[in-house]
Amino acid sequence: IDETNYNGDDTSNWTETEEGISQYYIVFLSLLAVVMVLSKLMHDRPVLASFLPEAGMTIFVGIIAGCALDSFLPTEKPTGDDDYSQSELAARGLLTFSSNVFFTAFLPPIIFNSGFHLKSELFFRHFTPILLFACLGTAISTVVVASLLKLVLHFNLSDSSFQPHFSELLTFGALISATDPVSTLAVFQQKRVDPQLFYLVFGESVLNDAVGLVLFETFSKFVGQELSSERIVIACLNFLVDFTVSFLGSLALGLASGVGAALLFKFVDMRQIRVYELSLFIMIMYLPFFAAEILQLSGIVTILFTG
Repeated sequence: IDETNYNGDDTSNWTETEEGISQYYIVFLSLLAVVMVLSKLMHDRPVLASFLPEAGMTIFVGIIAGCALDSFLPTEKPTGDDDYSQSELAARGLLTFSSNVFFTAFLPPIIFNSGFHLKSELFFRHFTPILLFACLGTAISTVVVASLLKLVLHFNLSDSSFQPHFSELLTFGALISATDPVSTLAVFQQKRVDPQLFYLVFGESVLNDAVGLVLFETFSKFVGQELSSERIVIACLNFLVDFTVSFLGSLALGLASGVGAALLFKFVDMRQIRVYELSLFIMIMYLPFFAAEILQLSGIVTILFTG
């Protein structure tokens, strides 16, 4: 979701006054407090937590809050931000969230923490099936999604004016085939599932980021062009080369970052100044991730092996 509201207007004006900022954070912090209290109640009642995970409860609270905030806005949407009150502007701001904020601010610490507490013996014991699920599984999912969309178009179940090429459908399939490791971690850790199942699903959900990225870039090169047997063979070869470079590059960058950070903490004693030590530790969570993104590698794979 980008940082514009559903009407396409800029929602930044609520930040220009103390009143708008105060109203925004009152609602935001109140919702955060509600989620924390409900999480405590769920921990005290295992029966309730057995059929409603904490992540599901958080989503449920967000849905209710979103509907309430949306109903607070006027039915007839004004043409400009000047026609909104500060309360309405703050409500519009709460209804938007930038995906870039999540992927650049929240995701690296989550994946780093997972790698830091990862039991490497179990992970590498199942590394072969993890790679098989990540590579072959993501490729199969991409083809299945594209084929289903092609069937939808064949039976005229969509707008007749929308007639994409199969390469475009494959590109879209690659885009949505990479699963989200955050939800996997939240549910599996809470349920304390079998370690073998945990590492299979978690490892696949992390490594398929690199596969999805390479598949997307490979298929996007053929958008608007006719597919032929020769082009398909070249695409497969390019995919194998690009994936190998992306995965091995991300792996090497992550290991180098982790070893470098370990040596730094070993030879530079920062225990006397805890603030500096903590600040440097936080920077280590982000620097390899951003370096991988600049080098067109997988930031998730890089930060996982850094941890």
